[in-house]
Amino acid sequence: MAKRIRRFNYRERYPEASDAVIEVLEKSDRKMEYQQYDLKVERYHIDCVSCAITLIPSREDSFERWRTQITSLHRMK
Repeated sequence: MAKRIRRFNYRERYPEASDAVIEVLEKSDRKMEYQQYDLKVERYHIDCVSCAITLIPSREDSFERWRTQITSLHRMK
């Protein structure tokens, strides 16, 4: 799974760039992070009132995780 990327300070790196260009660069960084990390991570919802933990599966699986699951299923047989 991809790791979270380090965000760049584009205002320091490109002081001559306009605000619109900086905004586009920051949005594209966030979109790349979403595509590489956020779609593939599982999340947990903890309900403190009912003491229930709900697993919210990832919206996209990586090939490596899929292959690991298939391999473990074949070993169980």
